[in-house]
Amino acid sequence: MKSGNPPNPAFSRHNPEMGRTPLNSPETVHAVVRQLLAAAGVAAPITPSLFRRIVTARRVREDLGGGDPAWIGRQVRAIEVELISESTARYTASGLPDQVADSMRSLWLMALEAARGEFAAAQADAAASVASAAAERDNASALVAMLRAELDDWQKQAREQDVCIGQQREELAQVHRRLAEETDRARRAETALDQAARASDEARRRHEEELSSVRGKYAGLSRQLLNATDQFRQSLAARQAAVQPEVQSLRRRLAQVTENYEKLVQNGEAAATRVPGGSPPPRTQNPPAD
Repeated sequence: MKSGNPPNPAFSRHNPEMGRTPLNSPETVHAVVRQLLAAAGVAAPITPSLFRRIVTARRVREDLGGGDPAWIGRQVRAIEVELISESTARYTASGLPDQVADSMRSLWLMALEAARGEFAAAQADAAASVASAAAERDNASALVAMLRAELDDWQKQAREQDVCIGQQREELAQVHRRLAEETDRARRAETALDQAARASDEARRRHEEELSSVRGKYAGLSRQLLNATDQFRQSLAARQAAVQPEVQSLRRRLAQVTENYEKLVQNGEAAATRVPGGSPPPRTQNPPAD
């Protein structure tokens, strides 16, 4: 526990022993030491090792808020001797020889110190266990928070998936309806296709019958045409043979007329050259044969 006296590094008076006036009184140091022992739960006889483990000059100086470390250290050692003496006198058995009483007190203090050591170790283990449990609790709390956040994310995703599944189910129902309609339409188309195939087969059969009939008629007409053509060729050959002498006579007459025409043209050109200023008559084509 800190004293109400604030630390003051100023030096107003000098102590003959320390060289400066102490900032705290011995009573204040004594009260701080008592408070440290009470805070540590020391209610049994005080041993030197227990006192030195709990009370140090540094801790007393910190609770006092400052002061001369050497002076505080001397005050702490004086208080240690005082408290141990009081504890020894209080817990000394009466009616026993001094040596026996000292031995018993020493054994008792050793056992007490060992018990205090075990108690301190158990207390430290308990504190460590509490700290470990608190850490595990914090870790568990963090894990629970993380799992809750993850669960919230999964629940959100699950809700979104439910909405998506509902939409997909609706789309699937629409697809099923369209599929049923298309299946019915395909069935009707297959029926119409079968009817058209039967009608096409019937029309093909009638066409083949008509074609066979036409081919029969065409075969008869073809034979007639071949006979007529053969007769025409024979008649044409006979006519050509009969007309051949007349054609040869006409060709001879054409040659004579052409020769006479050429002579007349030559005579006309010669006469035109003998006449002054005359010009030869224009040369004409050969006259056509009559």
